[in-house]
Amino acid sequence: MPRRFHLVLFDLDGTLVDSAPGIHEAGVVAAEAVGAPVPDQVFVRNAIGRGIDRLLHRICSACMDGEVDPTRHRAARIAFDEAYARTCLTGTVLRDGVEEALDTLRTQGRRLVVATNKPRSPARQVLERLGLDARTDGLVCPEDAGVVKPDPAFVRYAADGAELDRLVLVGDSSIDAATAMAAGIPFIAIRGGYDEGRDIADHVPPPDRLTTSPREVPAAIESLEG
Repeated sequence: MPRRFHLVLFDLDGTLVDSAPGIHEAGVVAAEAVGAPVPDQVFVRNAIGRGIDRLLHRICSACMDGEVDPTRHRAARIAFDEAYARTCLTGTVLRDGVEEALDTLRTQGRRLVVATNKPRSPARQVLERLGLDARTDGLVCPEDAGVVKPDPAFVRYAADGAELDRLVLVGDSSIDAATAMAAGIPFIAIRGGYDEGRDIADHVPPPDRLTTSPREVPAAIESLEG
C-alpha cells in the first residue's frame, strides 16, 4: 500500500547524531582566534541549530543574542572552518535507535533525506563515517538550498519536486518546528537533542508527534497517516 509520507526529512545534529564535542572544539579555536572568552560545552550545545554563522556570533560575543562585527566574524569563520575540518568527527556518534528507525522506514518504501544547517563537507564526512550515507537517499545543506532552516525554501529544495503533502520533517529543535510550520508540513520531534537549552516537548504549538528516541519515529509517522 502506498504511504502518504513518501519523503521523510531528517535533521542531523541532535536528531540523528550527537555531534556537540567536535563543534565545541572548533568553537574554542574560533573564540581564541578573535580573543573571545573560551566557551564551555554547555554553551556551545545550546548555541547549535541556526547554522555556523549564527553559532559564531553567539560564541564570539559570549551571548546567545549577541552579534560581532563583520571583520571579527569573518576571522572566526575561517578559524572555525579550518578546525572543524579536523574535529567534525570528534565524539560524534549515532543516537540510539537511529539505524533501526532508518532501516524500518526504507523497508516501508519511504525516501529519506538528511536536511541540515551543517555545511556540506563536514555533514558528508559524518554521514560516511557513521554509515548514514548507506541508509539515506540524499543530503541537503545550506550550500545546496541557498538558505538555512527555518526558511521554507529549504524544504521546497529538499522536496525536489515532490508534493509537500507527501513530506514530514523529523527534528529535535524549535528551528525544525518553525521550518515545518513555514512549509506547511507535519513535524515529529525527538527529545534529548539540541534546542538552545529548552525541551522541545514545551514548544508552542506542540509538535504533531513527540518521541523520546529515534526508534519511535516509524510508529509516529504511521500514526500521522491514520
